[in-house]
Order: sequence, then structure tokens, then C-alpha cells
Amino acid sequence: MIKLIATDMDGTLLNEHGKLPEDFFETIEKLKAKNVKFAVASGRPYVTLYENFKPYSDDIYYICDNGAYVVGHDGQPEISVINKDVVNKIIDASAGMENVELILCGKKFMYHRKCCAEIQKEIDKYYINKKIVSDLKDIDDDIFKIAVCDLNGSSEHSYKILEPLFGSDFKVVVSGTIWVDIMNKNINKGAALKQLQKEDNITFEETMVFGDFYNDVDMLKEGYYSFVMENANDDMKQYGRFIADSNKNNGVIKAINEYVL
Repeated sequence: MIKLIATDMDGTLLNEHGKLPEDFFETIEKLKAKNVKFAVASGRPYVTLYENFKPYSDDIYYICDNGAYVVGHDGQPEISVINKDVVNKIIDASAGMENVELILCGKKFMYHRKCCAEIQKEIDKYYINKKIVSDLKDIDDDIFKIAVCDLNGSSEHSYKILEPLFGSDFKVVVSGTIWVDIMNKNINKGAALKQLQKEDNITFEETMVFGDFYNDVDMLKEGYYSFVMENANDDMKQYGRFIADSNKNNGVIKAINEYVL
């Protein structure tokens, strides 16, 4: 019996226009009636995700910032703070990269510098509680994730520069076509999902997971009912026990209806 469902957002639960399925909240009501927990797992911050799911925000678990910020059944966030010296080293390492901006994700705000209109549009798409600063090193806040917006293409540019420098001690992951996330080494969506399972005494066999991108791989490994989306890259499909219909065709809700409801 499935007791916990965890799903990625972009390219998975959301359609090609970045919208929730029309029958999503109806599905949440049905899952609540069966006492099935539902978690969203995303690179997006908590404030943004909470707004996305109103008026059902308090009925959902959150794996935010790719696992660096987790909110379970007690509603209290757990975060993994990056050492300040390391944050400054990453800032230095990214200096001089063209068409790139860093977003420092902190307890109080999400911080970035003034940037071009195209990058600002991307930042505004995901971040609500943000603050523009002149110097990222002057921030007085606990930083738990550094997001890199790279218009050159993340996997071929900033990832190839930053991963060799920080990958041995920190989690450096391509989280989208123009995004790289840097977090503490033990942080990922899978570790966060294991934390939620432990809190509610839910097993691997009682867990359903949906994903479409490389930052979902750790999470897909934590549930027997692991679904990779049809729209995912072909090399991603090895990580799922099942294939869900594409996000354009409401694949997550279809699978939930078939296997849970």
C-alpha cells in the first residue's frame, strides 16, 4: 500500500506551461481521505512552493532547494547551512563568468546582484522572497544553497568549472538546462525523502516517486514505485522502475489514479 508520494515539479508535475494539472487539488483531497502523504521536491524555495499550493499548502510536505530545506509533518524547517568561507570561495570562483549570476539562498532572503533582464526573468520565475545586493560577501544570513543561473547552458559551462573545484567536498548538481545547485555534500532530494519516510515510519515499498532530471536520481532510488517521466532524457529512464506518461499528458496524476486511487 502506497503511503507517501513525492514528485519533482518542473518537467514532472507541472505541464509544459509550468502549471499544475487542472485536477491536482481534487487529487490531493482524495489522497488526504486515504491518509496518503504528498511531498513536492524541487529546486525552488519554500516561500515560492508554499504560494504555489495554496489553499492546500499546509497539507503538503516540502523538499525545497533540492533537499537543503525540508518541511515535514511538524511544519518546522530543517536546513543544512554552508560554511561562510566556502560560500565566499564559490563567489570568487564564479567571478568573471559571463551570462552567469549566483543566487544565495538564506533563512531570511534569497540574495543576488543586479543582473541582465534575461537572468532576472529566470530568477523571478522561481524566487519570491529575494533581495538585490551590491556584494554577495556582505550578506548576514545562513546560506543553505547556492543556485547558479547560467545562460550559456549549465552542464557545458558553469558545472564544468565549479564541479572540479568543489565537487569532492560539496554537492554540485545540474538542476536544469541553465541551473546548477551547490549544497553540502550529504544534501539531495533522496536524503530528504528518507528523512520524511523515517518521520512517518513509511517504508521503501510504501513510497511512490516521480522525476525527470538528474537531480531527481537520488530520490527515485528511495521508492519502489519509481517513475521517470516519458519526456525525460533517454538516459534518465534507467533510474525508474516505471515510466509515467509525459508532463504534457498529466502523467503524475494518471499514475496516482492507477496505482493509488
